[in-house]
Amino acid sequence: MFCPKCGKETDASGKFCQWCGSDIDAVAPKAVMKTEPDEEDEDETSLAGNYAGLGRRFLAFIVDWIFLFIFIAVAATFFNLVQGLKYLYYLVVQRAPMWSLTESGTTDAAMIPIIASVGVLFVIIPWLYFAGFECSRGQATPGKTLLRMAVTDWDGNRISFARATLRHFVKIISALILFIGFIMIGLTKKRQGLHDIVSGCLVLLPE
Repeated sequence: MFCPKCGKETDASGKFCQWCGSDIDAVAPKAVMKTEPDEEDEDETSLAGNYAGLGRRFLAFIVDWIFLFIFIAVAATFFNLVQGLKYLYYLVVQRAPMWSLTESGTTDAAMIPIIASVGVLFVIIPWLYFAGFECSRGQATPGKTLLRMAVTDWDGNRISFARATLRHFVKIISALILFIGFIMIGLTKKRQGLHDIVSGCLVLLPE
């Protein structure tokens, strides 16, 4: 048996070292076990807990579209785009011939208001709404803000308007492929949809 203090071999039957007199039952200080995770593991764990899931993001989406419908209604009235929506209704729902929609009886007279209405109300306004809010200082739309979420880049920083624009329009692809791009949010490790992956974004729950 070796003395834990002087390191010399001593009689195992004795309580004290025959060389230095130290208590040989004393155990040398044990190596400190590693109780804290590696920085990489810690980052991975903390971030995994901060990713916004599919359910929360779906609720935020509903809230945002409630706000959007209000904006769309105001814009339709302010920019006099209601007529184009009426033409679209008669054309799609009632299947009326396009030439019969206007007094002039021409296709162009009905097509131009329809294109203007759809373009402004269902393309430009949603684009400016989502991209504008997500690249703003708050990094979130009103719906995401209410549910405590923020859109960031890979490093957790504020995204640019260009990246927010890319993210918004890739959502169309996410929807066209049977909403698989959105379902991916619930299946991927970082809770990213197709539009998040393409644009290099994360949706996080700020602490």
